[in-house]
Order: sequence, then structure tokens, then C-alpha cells
Amino acid sequence: METRSSPSMQELRVIAHERGLKYYMHLSKPELFSLLQRKEGGGSAAKPAPVADVVKEDAMRRVESAPTPAATATRTSERLSSRKKKRKTRENDKAEAPRDKKTTKMVINTLDPIMLTELGPHTFEFTRTNGSVVVYNVESLVQYILATGDFSEPETRIPFSDEDLRRIDVEASKAELKENSVVDAKKNKHKFEEQKIKRDGLERCASEFVNKMLEIVESDDPEEGEMLLIMSVFPSFSDIFEQIRRSDSEYAKHSMGHFIQYVEGPKNRPTVDNSGLMQVILGFLEDVGKGGQGASAFGF
Repeated sequence: METRSSPSMQELRVIAHERGLKYYMHLSKPELFSLLQRKEGGGSAAKPAPVADVVKEDAMRRVESAPTPAATATRTSERLSSRKKKRKTRENDKAEAPRDKKTTKMVINTLDPIMLTELGPHTFEFTRTNGSVVVYNVESLVQYILATGDFSEPETRIPFSDEDLRRIDVEASKAELKENSVVDAKKNKHKFEEQKIKRDGLERCASEFVNKMLEIVESDDPEEGEMLLIMSVFPSFSDIFEQIRRSDSEYAKHSMGHFIQYVEGPKNRPTVDNSGLMQVILGFLEDVGKGGQGASAFGF
């Protein structure tokens, strides 16, 4: 059989599959071509179309059903446009996410960090470098700054900027506080430094007399100890501590607490009261801390 002008093997198998023929995959090209020729002429009244013509018509239908370049270009353009819109939406979402984080404040406290009291109506919010926000009662914060001369956040020691200090003054004004301006106080910072030098010097002098009190407690001569306390140690300590109190009452209160703990000794190794004067000295320190034992009480 002449098959030079016949369709290719692949085209013949496509036609056989469309005609529902069985076992055509096992036939050679001449056998498959002959079988299709017979099937075309199998009892039909009309003259059957040659297999080659059928293949050509099938190819034409495929070409006609294929999308035109214009339609393909349109669909490609639509897909690109859709991708651009999705990409732009994702970029917008990413851009909005940091803004949402910035607007969400991470307040970390419910009590005033200085006084450990409830936060009142007039507060100052300070944003730390890690993004967390700590809130202070403006009154306690202003008093702390003016008392210590420390122009930094009390807990982290992060310095307050000039803008932070200005905002503190604004909040203090709203609260109608009768306190000096923290902005002006920073401009005169040298006064705080001078005050600190004086205060530290007075505390060192007071500490020397506390050491003498401890020596008297641990000594074996109570009579001599009493004389030293009454004639020298108590009057001198009272005078020095009163100067500390006038300079910084809050600092004086903390210092007195340390002095009493030092005389008592640590809990696991308390001071041995050999002279029997421990309670006398502790009572004296408590009275001085309350302002009840000034230097005038000893004739000075």
C-alpha cells in the first residue's frame, strides 16, 4: 500500500482514538491506515472522505479554535495587571504594618515607678529605646529631678532630651504644681553638682561617727562608751545629720536607714552587744531620723 501521501502515524492514531477503534496502538502505520480506510467506507451511502482530508479538516479546526495573537496578548496583559495589583496590595500591607506597630503603645507599668502609687490624672509618658512606654506621675517625677539633679529616666538612666524636659514642664503646668522648671534646672546644673559634693562630704563625716558608735557597742567598757557617746559622738552626729536633712530630706531618710542597718549588722551575723549600749544607740538614731534629737539637745 502506498502511504507516502498518507498522514503521519500520530495523526492516524488521533483519528482512530476519535473513532473509538480498539487496539489501534498495536497496528503498524499501513495497517492502521488501511483499517481507517475500511471504516470510512463501511456501508455509508455518501462517499466517505479520505483519511488525509479528515486529518486536514481536523488540523484546520484546531487552528481555528486556537487563540489569536491579539487575544493572547490581551490575556497576558490582564494577568500582568492582576499580578501588579496583588504585588501593590502586599506592599501597601507591609507599609501599613509598621505604622500600626508605631501607633500601638506598649505601656509596661500600672503604678508610678518612683512612689509605687497609682497613676493619677497628670502623667508623663516616656518611650524607651526598645519602644516600650513607661508612665510617671508628673509630680513625683518633677520632685525627683529637682531633688537629685539627675536629668535621666529613673529606672533605665536614659537621659531625658530637652524636648522631654519641656513636655514635663507642660504637664506640670497643667497639674498646677508649685515646683521649679526642670528645663531651667538643667541650665543651672552646676548647682546640683555643688550640692552633691557637699552632701557626699557630710555623709562621709556622719559615717565616721557611726563607725565610732559600732566600736563602742562592741567594746567591753560601757562606762567609757557612755561618756564618748554623750560628750562627743551623739552631738557631732546630730549636727552633721541635720545639715544633710536641710540639703536633701529624702536623701537623709535613706542614709539613716543605712546607718541603722550597719549598726545592727547583717541578719546572718548580727552585731554582738558587748557594752549593752546597742538599744541606746539605735533609739538615738531613730530619734535623730525623726528630727527629735538635734544638736541643741546636747547644749550645742
